[in-house]
Amino acid sequence: MADDRYWNRPTQTAPREVLDAVHLERIQHLIAWSYRNSPLYRRLYDAADIKPEDIKTWDDFHHRLPFTDKPDFLADQDRQPSGYGGLALPADAIQMHFHTTGTTGRFLNEGFTQYEMQKSATQYCYSYWDHGIRPGDSVYFCFNFGMWIGLWSIYWGARNMNLRILAGGGAASTERVRQILALRPKIVVGTPTYLLHLVEVARQEGLDLRDAGVQMVMGGGEPGFSVPITRESLMKGWGATQVLDAYGIGETMHVAQGCLEWGGGVHTIEDVVHSFTADPETGAPMLESGQIGENIVTSYTHFSQPFIKYRTHDLVQRDLHPDHGCGWTWAHLPGVVLGRSDFMVTIRGTNVYPTAVENLVGGVAGLTNHYELHITRPGAFDEMLVKVEAAALNADHGALSTQLDEHFRRNLGVRLGVEILKPDTLPRYELKTKRIFDARRDGK
Repeated sequence: MADDRYWNRPTQTAPREVLDAVHLERIQHLIAWSYRNSPLYRRLYDAADIKPEDIKTWDDFHHRLPFTDKPDFLADQDRQPSGYGGLALPADAIQMHFHTTGTTGRFLNEGFTQYEMQKSATQYCYSYWDHGIRPGDSVYFCFNFGMWIGLWSIYWGARNMNLRILAGGGAASTERVRQILALRPKIVVGTPTYLLHLVEVARQEGLDLRDAGVQMVMGGGEPGFSVPITRESLMKGWGATQVLDAYGIGETMHVAQGCLEWGGGVHTIEDVVHSFTADPETGAPMLESGQIGENIVTSYTHFSQPFIKYRTHDLVQRDLHPDHGCGWTWAHLPGVVLGRSDFMVTIRGTNVYPTAVENLVGGVAGLTNHYELHITRPGAFDEMLVKVEAAALNADHGALSTQLDEHFRRNLGVRLGVEILKPDTLPRYELKTKRIFDARRDGK
């Protein structure tokens, strides 16, 4: 119904016990399908002495079924003539090819069938509809279409909703600013860092993106859309009233998105994915709301290359019974990704999450949101150096460094290294911004 705020009311408002029952049944079918059709899953489950019919309860799923992880798929990718790890359909069923961004190592190839592209497109309709987006509204994409699936899936969602597509691929940033001002799209899609970069470019050109009448900025690939200080900067710079975050994992097409009422986190789109939280060290399930652990996902949209009980290494906090006015019963992730289990930084006994650092950097006047985190272990303990650009060329770097250092100490309970840089010192990225430089992995 056009006047109903829910894209799919029966599932978006279903009680938790109903959702869990549906999840278990879907997972059982997916396990059986994968065991029959994927050599990788047959090897994994045979090695664990598990047959599909053994998974009868959640206890079986949590404690008997083995996890899968990226190295499993990379190893299978190396042995398969198709070049895809974990395939459960013939390679000629693949219509589009992508690969991971490689931020944690080697590329993992990803293949999608026509059905999977159509199914993944539906994930975005829940949030589009909830934010008042309707068929015929226009959306501008300010990125080049490449091998990273992230913003492609948003494009599929826009087509599924019958939105008018305005493609800014191949254009320079100044050209994109002028196109947006001329075309006046309702939605602009990009990474948060790049969208803020466009605000800077517009100012340098004597232009103001607030004049474009953009209602919503959205995208993914970075945590900024759900970080309060970054959201505020985006709304102020664009004159937008809505910021929509989309948390996705390319391998699983796992997508969680924000509802209209609560912009500091995202709901898991439980029609297309199951997820739960696990202890990143032991793998034990953490089934109570509010616990911080690793996000473990099972995708219902990637049958050609199934990902079941897949370790994302993303650290999340899960609220299984959200109640902030939207009516969605799907699990909510406040703050979205709080950090990475393989990027855990413990500074003198205190866990420091990158999103917390971003929010605190934005709380010091005179600094920009362009920063890098450099992690080292020169001795027995981790250390973190935060490099951040000043907003003005003539800024007092010493004073800003002192303020930020004290800001970290008060709010994190620990001191971090601080280095203030001149404006435009750090690189700008159109897609995922590289913020974390972890020298510990290189033995430095």
